[in-house]
Parts: sequence; C-alpha cells; structure tokens
Amino acid sequence: MGSIKMALEAIMDKKGRSFLTMLGIIIGVGAVLILVTVVQGYNADITAYYEKLGVNKVGVEVTYYDRTNTIDITDEFMQYVSDKLSEHTVGVTPDIKTSGTLKYMGNSNTTADVYLGNEQWSACNNFILNKGRDILVTDLEKRERVCVIGSYVAESLFGYINPVGETITFDGDPYVVAGVFYQKDGTTEESMDDMILIPYTMNRVIMDTDTVTDFTVKVDTSEQMDGVMAALEDWFMENLNTNTSSYDITDGNEALTASEDETASISLVLGGVAGIALLVGGIGIMNIMLVTVTERTREIGIKKAIGAQRKVIISQFLVEASVLSATGGLIGIIIGYVVSLVLSKAIYDLLLVPSPLVTVGAALFSIVIGVCFGLYPAVKASGLQPVDALRSD
Repeated sequence: MGSIKMALEAIMDKKGRSFLTMLGIIIGVGAVLILVTVVQGYNADITAYYEKLGVNKVGVEVTYYDRTNTIDITDEFMQYVSDKLSEHTVGVTPDIKTSGTLKYMGNSNTTADVYLGNEQWSACNNFILNKGRDILVTDLEKRERVCVIGSYVAESLFGYINPVGETITFDGDPYVVAGVFYQKDGTTEESMDDMILIPYTMNRVIMDTDTVTDFTVKVDTSEQMDGVMAALEDWFMENLNTNTSSYDITDGNEALTASEDETASISLVLGGVAGIALLVGGIGIMNIMLVTVTERTREIGIKKAIGAQRKVIISQFLVEASVLSATGGLIGIIIGYVVSLVLSKAIYDLLLVPSPLVTVGAALFSIVIGVCFGLYPAVKASGLQPVDALRSD
C-alpha cells in the first residue's frame, strides 16, 4: 500500500505530464473496446439479416438442355423430401421468382418480387402469416388464382383497408388476396416485405411453362445440412438424366458463414491496430519513467544509502508505471463504454457494450503494458550507485 500511495503522490505531483503519459493507454484501451463493439454490432446486423432470409436452407437448381427428352421431376422430388427426409427437414417448395405490375383500384406496385411456391413456401422462407390464410394444397390442385402478400404490398396497394378477400391484378390477371404476411424487413420498397406469393401451379399462365427448375429445402438444424445435401445429391444422381440435364445444390448458410469469417478477420485487423496504439502508449510510459528516474536520482541515492535493497527500488518504479497504465486503462474503459453505446445506437439502432471478457482483457493488458515498459527504467534506477546518485543535482 505504501508503494501505491507514493506512486499516486508522484502522479498527482505532475498531473499534466501524467495525463499525457496515460493518453496512449487511454486511446489504446478505448479503441479496443469501441472497435470490438462496432464489429459485434456489424455481426449482429448481418446475422439478423440472414435470419430474416431464413437459415438452414438448401437451394436446388435444375438445368434442362433438351426439353423434348426430359421428364419433369417436380412431384417426385418434393415427395421424396416429404417422405424420406421428413425427420431432418421443415419442408420443400418450388422457389420461382419473377416480377410485374400489381394493381388495386388506382394504386400500383412495380417493385414487388413475385414468388411462385407451394403451401410450404412460407415455412421454408421464414415468413409468418398475419391475416387470412396461407396457400393451400387445394389451391395448387385447382390452380386457384389466389395470393398471399407481404406487408409492404399490403400498405402500398390498400393503405388502411383489410386486403383479405380483395382482388388485385398481376400484369392484368386477377388474384384474390387470401392472406398477408407479418412485416419482417421494415416494410419498405424493395425490402423482403415487398413481395407476393402465388401457387406455383400458375407457372404455365405466368411463366408460359410447366417446368419447375428451382427448389428450396428447409433443414431443421445446421448440423443436419451436410446429411440432407448428401441425400439430395444421391437422389438426383439416380433420378435425373444427366445426358439432357444437370443440377446444382447449394448450401444457403455459406453466405452467413463467409460473413462470420470476414467479421473475424476484421476483428483481428482492428484488434491489431488497437494493440499498436497500446504499445505506443507503453513506450510513452517507458520514456516518462526514464525521465522520472533522472529527475529522482538523488532520492534514489538517499534510499540506497540508508539500506534500501534493489527490489524495493524496482518495485517502487514498477508500481508507479503500473498505476499510470491501470489508471489510463480505467479511463479508456469508461470512454470505450460511452462511445460504444452512442455508436451502436447511431449505426445499428442497438444498445451494445463491450463484453466483460474483452473489458477485463483490455484492463489486464494495460497493466501488463505498464509493468513491461516500466521494468527497464525500474532496473536502471535500482542499479544506480549511491555515491553517484547523491552527487547528482
């Protein structure tokens, strides 16, 4: 306690110099916490986006080179997934996408994504019904002209009117609104809510073909993705004529995984930059401690003359360096927390603070920096000869 008290007195005796010495540590620790929080917010933002899209999805695309000698595998493929892979999947749906003009009375929408799918499309693509009903099997079988619309389409065409039961037109053809999905992406133009779902059996009317080439398979958990993809690979190898057709199976989680890897790389780079700032702060502490040793040479000589051991001198200067860096670290943590809250709210509309593990790590690292860079001046001070020290002015 005596060494800490002496260190605080020495620091308070030269407040301005002490603050400038701590500034590098303050900036370094604050930067570490702020950058980690910004990356954490970025990662949360990206993860939320992909969760809205729907995770654990397998995309299947079939390409037919010779349509005169190909057999449509749509029913057989979906039946296989429903029967053989039901323990590992949520559902399977054709996933056809097009565009056009939607109209209701005097209102129109030309930006909506128009999807053609089955009764499992919403489950496969992470849409939840808000009003009315979803697409039914009977709609598919009877080729009913019905649709389920996203919240932005409902807002842009109907305003405050309940859309369920109303008739809209898609490129001039009438469709009865059976239901409305909950908002999932901000209800803005060209968002995920700017969409409409129509039974895929209307493919001939809309796309002028009965052939379905794109499917989505929703898997229960990410751990089951590889097994389901392997099973799909085997099925296509056995059932698709590779002389006239080809297929492509893609892991829908690849983009999320790549984003997480990118975030980890960014974290390392930014952490390295902040680490350099801490090292610069440590060098500043060492320089000031060397100046302090020079200024207090006579004091050191007196202590050694009355019997102070080297370890006492070393501990005194190490404690002073550690207190400097620890104080700078504490101020940096406070600044880091405040700026992290402000930036995360402004950028991501979230209230984020550095994790306790990162905070403790930054604090300990600042102390280690003080000890390491204070060691040389402390050893130099302890090595002074009493006679030479006492002769110093």
